[in-house]
Amino acid sequence: MRWPADIAARIAAHWPFKAVLSVVLTLLFCVPYFTLQHLTLFPVRTFDLTAIDRAVSFDPRWVWVYQSVYLLITIIPWTVTSRPHLERYARGFIALSLVAFACFLFFPVAGPRPDTIPPTGMFSWLAWYDKPTNAMPSLHVGLAAFTVLFGARATAGLLAPSTRLPLIVIGVVWVAAIGYAALATKQHYAVDLPAGVAAAWLAHWGVR
Repeated sequence: MRWPADIAARIAAHWPFKAVLSVVLTLLFCVPYFTLQHLTLFPVRTFDLTAIDRAVSFDPRWVWVYQSVYLLITIIPWTVTSRPHLERYARGFIALSLVAFACFLFFPVAGPRPDTIPPTGMFSWLAWYDKPTNAMPSLHVGLAAFTVLFGARATAGLLAPSTRLPLIVIGVVWVAAIGYAALATKQHYAVDLPAGVAAAWLAHWGVR
């Protein structure tokens, strides 16, 4: 069976660069992200709930799917073997994050998270460190969509269609699940999701 060996070889390719990139991108993301949560310069807005928002009930158990975005955005870049592709991923990641951070700063939107939340568990931890003033656009959905788009581009011509297509389908389903989880955890409004996808699409095609 070649899959374990192939995956190991992919992960090992440019691994020092991948490790440095992981640390740098984490810092470039976390520092401004958490700083903005304590820097409110403009009035925080809320949106009216749509039929979709009302149809999806609050279910904190979906927080595990919501947080799986961090697994997704780690797996795909680490299995890429081209350094130019990795550099492009970094530029797109930064561009997407900057667009979202600008929205959070100048147009802060509070998500529809309920006032009463579970006192323990993963959702309680999420609510402790992640203030609900960064709803528009959804960075969870945006980063997930951008990473899947990146993976599809990076594997073009390198994987057989019989392998590549199922992987893309899995990625799309994963992004959709994260989107639903964003609604079920009430971290986001329905309108935040397409905004995140649009930002991901612009970052994917706009960064060279």
